[in-house]
Amino acid sequence: MSTPTSPILEIHSGIVLNGQLSMVKDIVLTGKFEGDLQTLGCLTVVSGGVVKGSIDAGALVLEPGNLVEARVKVGASPRPGARMFEESQKAAGSLWTGRLQKLKEFALGRK
Repeated sequence: MSTPTSPILEIHSGIVLNGQLSMVKDIVLTGKFEGDLQTLGCLTVVSGGVVKGSIDAGALVLEPGNLVEARVKVGASPRPGARMFEESQKAAGSLWTGRLQKLKEFALGRK
């Protein structure tokens, strides 16, 4: 009986991605990525792959023939996208705080 392999995201050559990417999966990059790339898995940048920005990965494999211009952190992280998640929660919390305040004022007859 064979063991199941972990899911992999493949960013193929000819594909250019810009922005923020947070994954739990392993990532194999033969295309181009610019921005913040986070994964709990292994990031493999193969020949022809390009990464510019920042990398936060559980493991990193750099094959010959790639271009990596990034701030790199390798090792276990608490969870991918933790910073982005926390920032979105703060933003959502402030939005709801304002709406709840208006609802409270309406309920008390102040508006």
